[in-house]
Amino acid sequence: MTILSWFRARTPSEQVSLVALSVVGVLYCAIVLIINPIAEARDAAVLGNTRVIESKQRVEMMAAELERLRAGGGTTQAPNLMTLVNRVSQQLALAITRLQPSANGDLQVRFESVVFEDVLAFVYQLESVEGAIVREVTVSQAQQGRVSATIRFGQGG
Repeated sequence: MTILSWFRARTPSEQVSLVALSVVGVLYCAIVLIINPIAEARDAAVLGNTRVIESKQRVEMMAAELERLRAGGGTTQAPNLMTLVNRVSQQLALAITRLQPSANGDLQVRFESVVFEDVLAFVYQLESVEGAIVREVTVSQAQQGRVSATIRFGQGG
């Protein structure tokens, strides 16, 4: 018995139901196997395009900032790194043993025999609040409850 003979053996109402069910099944398969993957690929492409547009806007802003800096002689509105270090160390009552700037704009700060929590507060204030970049930290125990620390900062944004 073939499928066609089996189908013709059904009553007309069963034939209509089978055809309708077959159409629904084919539509469901088309949606699941064809349309959903295409929609997901389109969503991924839209997300990628959004990221590219955002990146382009950031680059344009940086280019405009660079042009502004070139036109203004390269001066910035950000405070000097040495000024920030001096101000924060005075606020926290930390005595700086050595303050050494480098040719690449970094600044090395040395503390001797200070409380470790004060050094942490100093680093936190400069990095998290003021936006300086901590490039290197070296800490060694000096006396009971005191440390010596050397910290190298870079100018942040």
